[in-house]
Amino acid sequence: MERTKLLTFAVIGLLLLNLFTVGYLVLRPGPPPHPDRPPGPPDEGPGPANLIIDRLRLNPEQTRHYRQLVDQHRRQTHRLNNDLIQTYGAYYQLLAAPQPDTLQAAALLRQLADQNRALAQLNYSHFAQIKALCRPDQQAAFDSLLRHITAFFGRGPRPPEPPPEGF
Repeated sequence: MERTKLLTFAVIGLLLLNLFTVGYLVLRPGPPPHPDRPPGPPDEGPGPANLIIDRLRLNPEQTRHYRQLVDQHRRQTHRLNNDLIQTYGAYYQLLAAPQPDTLQAAALLRQLADQNRALAQLNYSHFAQIKALCRPDQQAAFDSLLRHITAFFGRGPRPPEPPPEGF
């Protein structure tokens, strides 16, 4: 009888522990935020857009125009990044062939260079538009911002790695 009581208590204890664990996993908030990105939507918290608005001391009208520029820039950047991903995929897929096509590889390499150039030009144009948005008294703050721009945008979250083959 002693052994049966011990097993009963152990089973009940393990069952309660499992219930608490499942409850914690289900009821907890989402995954922890990425260390380089603030939590919440892009327009909330100390994200890059709000840091730029604060550093440049944009007025409400400038802020509205700036947010439109950011939305447009995000759409264009997203499109260019998707193109880059597809081109890189095609480029590296050439390695699957027993004898890679060097002409095709050279063409894809030129395409990658063109796409990266387009992305750099898009970013340059975006900051030129932000500079044009600034009043003369904000130009010094803009120049200071340019010196720190890589800290804002140089590090992004890395995409998750795919699982190993066979999983």
